[in-house]
Amino acid sequence: MVRSLIHLPDEILNSILCYSSPHTCVAVEETNTRFRNVTNEPLLWRHHCESHYKFWDGRHELPRRLVSPVHLTDWKALFVFKYQVDRSVTRLLDSILGSQTGRIEKFRRVINLGNDAKDTLLRHSLVESGDDHLARRWATDSMQIGILYYARALLTCLHRSIAIPEWVKLRHGEPVSLDRALGCFDLFITETGTGGLDEIREALNVVLERFVRSHPDLQLSTPREKALAIASWLEANDLTGIDPEREYHALEHNFLGLALRSPGHNSLPLVSAAIYCFVAQGISLDAHPCGFPFHVHVIVRPEPGSDIDGNVLSGMEPGEPLYLDPFRGARETPISTLRSQLTFLGMSDADQDTTLGEALTSGVVLRCGRNILNSIRAESQVPNLHTNSIDVVSAKYAALWSVMLLSIDSRPTDLRRQLPWLMEMFAADFPFDLFLIEQHIAPLFHGLFEHEHILESLHVMRAADEIPKQVRRRGDGSGNIRYMVGQVFRHRRYHYEAIITGWDSECGAGEQWMRRMGIDRLEAGRNQSFYHVLVADRSVRYVAEENIEVIRSDFTELPDSLISIAGKHFKRWDPNRRLFVSNMKDEYPDD
Repeated sequence: MVRSLIHLPDEILNSILCYSSPHTCVAVEETNTRFRNVTNEPLLWRHHCESHYKFWDGRHELPRRLVSPVHLTDWKALFVFKYQVDRSVTRLLDSILGSQTGRIEKFRRVINLGNDAKDTLLRHSLVESGDDHLARRWATDSMQIGILYYARALLTCLHRSIAIPEWVKLRHGEPVSLDRALGCFDLFITETGTGGLDEIREALNVVLERFVRSHPDLQLSTPREKALAIASWLEANDLTGIDPEREYHALEHNFLGLALRSPGHNSLPLVSAAIYCFVAQGISLDAHPCGFPFHVHVIVRPEPGSDIDGNVLSGMEPGEPLYLDPFRGARETPISTLRSQLTFLGMSDADQDTTLGEALTSGVVLRCGRNILNSIRAESQVPNLHTNSIDVVSAKYAALWSVMLLSIDSRPTDLRRQLPWLMEMFAADFPFDLFLIEQHIAPLFHGLFEHEHILESLHVMRAADEIPKQVRRRGDGSGNIRYMVGQVFRHRRYHYEAIITGWDSECGAGEQWMRRMGIDRLEAGRNQSFYHVLVADRSVRYVAEENIEVIRSDFTELPDSLISIAGKHFKRWDPNRRLFVSNMKDEYPDD
């Protein structure tokens, strides 16, 4: 009869430890020398590495390690490293929330950990696959919304630090697959649910495998038959095109990852072409998007020495390619039709040959970026077109990055038109991308005035971030401050809703601003208290006390747009006082 654990065989002990936590494994090791070997078994710690951490930075080469003999990797040391990263990221998150000082450097330290930080950020941001939006909203009511906000901000910053170097590779002429290059847009957008570029590749591989399974005799088909079969199958499975009931220019139709994940799989012609080309290349067809204007088509070239129907050619001339429009279905587009349209546009024969050839990946990405800007412009002009499925600010930021990096043929002076938009969005909404601006945008203007201006702006931002905030106490001659940081209010005149993020005992703006805004025409003029506020549309405003009407709503009655940005300045919601609890105690200790 077995009287204790020490009498169990190692195989059973190992099974028990696999169901135990890593902390338990370490504790068991310390209880008896009998357990020293079994608690350090490489298979045990490989199991814990795989079960506890989904994301690993590329430098660990985890796929290679997983197929190599288990004894070649110190799996316990690898687990300890990831555990230490988890604790370090959590401490940095707490520090970011606890003080407004030095946040840019703290962000940089987390981002430098790469994908090793991702599991921790996902745990704190509650955006893992399958989480329900309503459940997250109710969870926010009782948790620290500040941690939620900054974990998500770090996660999207990490994603951008992965996406932007892919576009930089394209700028330098290095090879990047079309799915990775287009997938970079998804990494800017939390709502697409894309956790990484590999996820998009996996989703495309699923589509490819489904197509191959549904066509068991595919090897007997000619290249033309294969090309048309792919277009027909994708159309039949709603994997290309847009539902006729949907608005063509809707912003969400521009994102490859979102098109693959969403039930309707709606996508613009460019994205539909990318899906088609991945499947076609997966069955060895030479398929690529072509640069036809207005509406992206696909060009399918036959193998050397044969035509598109598989017939052997006698001469050295290559076979005529096949043109398709996967967005509209499984119909060939005659090259004569395409050429007649280009002739109508006044394009020369030489330019037509270039346009009807294979498009560079960089050109496709640039075109996608411009499509996003066009969709945003269309949404601003058409009532009821905008939906809440995509954050417009993040989408525009992604598009501007792509245009700045991939307008390779443009002169630096042409980029000046885009630079102010990018820098304004960076300063207002993405200040923790400072190192990305410094590394990838400033060099584009080397030798021009803008280069020094960008570097000076970054220096000012970094210096301001390192300076402790001036302490504002209510007892220091500010007894007339009626409202508190964290209170939600509605503007009496303009009716927008906002949160108070700071205050002055009297108007602290410049004389010119006060004259322009008519401050002295207010009932209490410039000598009343003024409040810094964060509006639901993300804008920051300065409001006179007489224009504030406090809202004493329940948390669930507040607009989503306001809750989503509240964590920038607040830790959590206080249901009893019905206000947000400040994380700016270093500046407003009495609020």
